[in-house]
Formats: sequence, C-alpha cells, structure tokens
Amino acid sequence: MLGLMILILLGRITAIDLFDSAAHLATILLVILGWRVMGLREIYLLSCCVILSGLAYYLLGFQPIIYQEAFAQAAFLMAFLLILSLLHEAAMTSQSVEECGQFLTRQKAGRRFAALFLGSNLMSVLFNLGLVSILTPLIQKGIEQDKGNPSLMKLREQRQITAMLRGFAWCVVWSPTAIAPLAVFELIDGISRQLWTAYGIVFALVMFGLGWAEDQWRFRHIKRQPSSSDIIPFPTSAFLQFGLILTILFGMAVILSLLFNDSIVFGLLISCPLVMLGWLYQQTKNKPRKERFPAFAKRLDEISFLALPKNHRIIITLAASGFIGRISAGMIPAENLANILGLYVMPDYLFLSLLSIAMIPVSYLGVSPIMMAVFFGSILGALPILPADPTLVALAISSGWAVSMTTSPFATVVLMISRLNNISPLLLTLRWSGMFSVLALCLLSAMFFVITGGT
Repeated sequence: MLGLMILILLGRITAIDLFDSAAHLATILLVILGWRVMGLREIYLLSCCVILSGLAYYLLGFQPIIYQEAFAQAAFLMAFLLILSLLHEAAMTSQSVEECGQFLTRQKAGRRFAALFLGSNLMSVLFNLGLVSILTPLIQKGIEQDKGNPSLMKLREQRQITAMLRGFAWCVVWSPTAIAPLAVFELIDGISRQLWTAYGIVFALVMFGLGWAEDQWRFRHIKRQPSSSDIIPFPTSAFLQFGLILTILFGMAVILSLLFNDSIVFGLLISCPLVMLGWLYQQTKNKPRKERFPAFAKRLDEISFLALPKNHRIIITLAASGFIGRISAGMIPAENLANILGLYVMPDYLFLSLLSIAMIPVSYLGVSPIMMAVFFGSILGALPILPADPTLVALAISSGWAVSMTTSPFATVVLMISRLNNISPLLLTLRWSGMFSVLALCLLSAMFFVITGGT
C-alpha cells in the first residue's frame, strides 16, 4: 500500500510512464494479496471486471489504451483513498477532534440535527468514511444514558444516525477531498472547481434545510423530552484548531497545484501526507523532548502496519468499481449514444436532473456509486461538446452520488453504519431516509431549473 501511494505520487510529479505502469502492477498485486479479506461483494465486483475485460476484447479486439485507462482509474482511486486515510489516522489521535465530536453528539434535541448534519458535512472533509467510526461510538455512548426508556433510546438513535448519514452524503457535492468529485474532475475538461464548490455549498445547505424540515415533520407527534446527557459548551479552541488544519491542507494544495501547474487533485495528493506528518508531530508536543521522535515514529509504524491494512476490502471495492466504470465507458461510442438519447436537444435542467437520477438504480446492484461517476465522467468526457456546462455536469453527478448514499442499502457508508449499529441497511435507507431522498431529487430538479434559467 505504501508502495502504491509512492508510485502514484512519483507518476504525477514526474509524468514518467514507468511509475504509472508500476502502480498498475501494484494495484493488481494488492488485489491478489487481499484474497484473505475478500467477501462476496469483492468477488462479485472482480468477476465483473474479468467479464467486462473479456467482452471488451470480444467487441473491440485488443486495444491496450482501454485497459490502461481502466487500470489507471483503479490505481488512482485505490491510492487516493489510502492517502486520505493518512489524514484520518492523524485525526483519530487528535484531542481537538475528539472534543469536536463530543460536542456534536451532546446537544439539546432542538439543535441535535443541525449539529450532526453540519458537523458531519464539515468533518467529512478530513475523515471521509472514517467519520462514521468516530461519531458512531459517541452517538451510542450518548443514547445509552436513556436505556431506562428503550423507545426514547431508539428514537434518538434514529434521528442522530440519519442526521450524520445525510450530512456525510451531501459533503461530496462540495468537498475538495471527496472521491467522486476528484474522479470526475480528472475525466471532464473545463470544470471550474471553485464554482463547483460554491454551488455545492449552496446545495448542501438547501439539503440541510430539507433534512431538518423532514425530521421535524416526521417526529412532529413526539413529545420532546429533555435529554439526560450532559450538554457540552462550544469548544472554540478545538474548532479553531480543526479549521486551521483545513486551512493548511487546502492552502498547501492550492500552492502546490500552482507551483507545478497541475490540478487541485495533484495538490491534495501531495498535501495529505505532508499535513499528516506535521499533525502527528504536533501531537507529541506535550511529551518531553527526548520522547517526541520515538512517539512520532511509533505512530507512523502503527499507521503503516496496523491501520492501513484495515482498508484492504474497501480499496478493492473502489478499484474494481473504477475499473468497471472506465472499461464499460470505453466500449460505448459516446457521441452516438448522445445523439440516440437526444442529449444535445434536451433542456439543460432536464439533462442534469436525469443525470443525477441515473446514478441511483445501479447502486442497487451492489456496485459503489463511484462506478457510475467514473462511467458517466468517461462517457461525457469523450464527447467533443458537452450537452451542458461542464461544472454543472460534475455537480449533477456528485448530487446523484449524494442521493444514492441515502437510498442504496449497498452504499459503503450505509454498510459501515449498519455493521457498527446493528441496523438493517434497508431500514436505514428506505424507511429512515426514503422520503428525504425522494424530496431531495425533486428539489434537485428545481435547483437545476433555476441555475440554468429553465433552458
């Protein structure tokens, strides 16, 4: 895993094809080495990779470029998740992060949804899927104080888990570290990352309002009862430190992208490991000077040989999904498909709305939404002229990804929450968030109509 990350970084810095080829081999090796941890989902996805590879050879003959692009996508997704997990591991031992998490889960009933939705939305920038493993234990610890009233305990668990899930899901429409936007950004030219982020923040805030209103309406007949958990005052210092880390991360990413004349994705690839090293060393400041470096080295050892291997199943899932999306798109003549579907004569708002909706059904096949993001990104990126503004296309794809995370029982974050809380994935998505997801799609269509001026 360390070798793959290094090869991807060297390939982006030097543009030497040898590093990219070695990264592809490292990806294959990691899949082979992961046979001990594979479950039915990973076997199913890898089988799809093999079948589609054979189909591509049957339909198109041996075209190395198709396989090369598919392996490049798989290696990139695998490496980027591992690089993001470095930040997560540094944050796991941060006192300020712990204080932020406790604050979010110890709020009065009237503020709890807002705190968890907005807090999850912001903290996901650094943690990605790791946020679930941080906040879930804190939520469970908080509701245990109400175990004398089982119905109240279950009610509070539902409201807090759904708030966290929705906040996490809608982070992808604006977060610079979300995997979906990064994959799409690499595939479609002409995207304005700054404008995409601005639109995404507005979309996330609108969905927060929708989620809060749906939560209030759903539980309108529930008599509010005071929580027995201790209310924690706002930890100003902790949130300032968290904000400082974000500022350093994104500031460094922007500077590096400008210095190397590359994309913000490149800047993040380099910045994440550097920020992790600085953050870990800063956490040793409370130790005597002689003990700082040994403690720092010990944490690096733990991250390398204990924490990173825990990501083996999920990186296989992401790599396989990326491979499937890219090789599937390679077999489809993009311009012919666009003409058949009438994309060029379709109103922009309708095209964008349908693009978001199309992200959802395939997620029920057990495939990560990243597959559809890569598929649509590859198809649309191959068109000489896009049917709509590139930034809005990217926004629509990431919005569809967000809705799929509150809709599909096979979404990775849903499966993680289900395992940690012993909650059925179908209960978590269709019953707890089904109405929210339907309303979110309707609201998305309305927002795209407004943004495009109804054209």
